[in-house]
Formats: sequence, C-alpha cells, structure tokens
Amino acid sequence: MSEQLRNNEDQNKSEEHKRWSEYIESKKDKPPSPLLKKAINFVDSREEALDLGSGAFNDTKFLLSEGFEHTTAVDIANDTAQEIYNQLSLPKDKVEYIISSFEDFDFPKDKFDLVNAQFSLPFNPSGTFNEMFEKIKGCLKEKGVFVGQFFGNKDEWNVQGKNMSFHTEQEAKQLLSNMEILKFEEEDEPEGKVCSGEPKHWHIFHIIARKKSDSKN
Repeated sequence: MSEQLRNNEDQNKSEEHKRWSEYIESKKDKPPSPLLKKAINFVDSREEALDLGSGAFNDTKFLLSEGFEHTTAVDIANDTAQEIYNQLSLPKDKVEYIISSFEDFDFPKDKFDLVNAQFSLPFNPSGTFNEMFEKIKGCLKEKGVFVGQFFGNKDEWNVQGKNMSFHTEQEAKQLLSNMEILKFEEEDEPEGKVCSGEPKHWHIFHIIARKKSDSKN
C-alpha cells in the first residue's frame, strides 16, 4: 500500500470515528426506541437481553428499567461510548459491555429472551449479513423476540462501494421466514433527514419477530 493510500485510509477511519462519536453524543439523553417499547410487550421472560449497537445505552437503560435481569450491550470500539458507559450509574453486575463488530461477536446459543438492534444491523457488511443474522436467530431462546431494522434497497445510502447491507422486501421476509412476524412495517421517506439535519431518502423495514417454538436455529 502506498503512503498516499495509507494516509487516505487513516483519514477516512478518523472521519468515520468522529461521525460516530458525534452521533452517540447527540443520542445520550434521548428516550428509548419506540419500536423497542412495543416489542417489550411480546416478551414472555425477562432474564437476558442483547442490545446490538448499544450506542449511548438508552435502550440498555430502558431494558433494565423494564425488569431484565441482565443485558449484554455490544458495539464497535468508540471512545465516546466507553466514556458514557463509565459515567453511567448502571449496575455492572447487570450490564456487560462488549466491544465488537457483529460479524465477530460470539453469539451464544439459545440465551436471550430479546435481541434489540435499532438501526444497527445494516452497518454489517453484506458479505456476512446472512450468516450474522442466522446467529442472531440462533441466540434467541424459544419464543424469544427480535426487534430492529433492515435498510431497504431504495435507501439513499445504497450506492456502489458502500460497505453496508440493503434488502428488498422479499429478501427481508426471507430472512424472517422461520420466525413469527409480529410487525413488519415499510418506511419509504424520500424527504427524510439524518440526525445532523441533512436530507436523506430513508427506506427502512421496521421489524418485530418471534422465534418459533419448533425453530431449528
């Protein structure tokens, strides 16, 4: 790799880290996800929860307040998230914070009553997305609930070279084919915005699904 290419790659990583830090900082005082608040009503047991893309720990805190005995929070390395975690008055025996990408995370089998992934899974590269999502389904207990989003194929970020995952409605439902779909809502918002206020065409599938009792995952 040439010196110029290495410098460009380092700069891109630095800019991406800065964007994530700013995003997490902007979210630290926000309420929990409305979709998660709906999904919690479908959960039979509240022993173990997994929060994928925990960010500023808003949903993690909500899960504890709703009576979950233990929550595992997973996110990529970020100094801002680590600082927020260190400052939070979370009971450390009830929250385990793991720094990892989703594709590298060691999903335990049949452990979680709920897996929460708010706007986080699409940032997993497409080449490992299906395998990663199968592991998510496998880590759910019988009748465990998944809640989160897939990005649709019409989303503005779905451009060549973007290291993310996007799905058609058919592809999204195929990934959920061995689950009971409790909610599947498409959002196609050409005049939407990102948290910074910049315009963006959002295409999202909002999902709540339950692992079937006869699932073989």
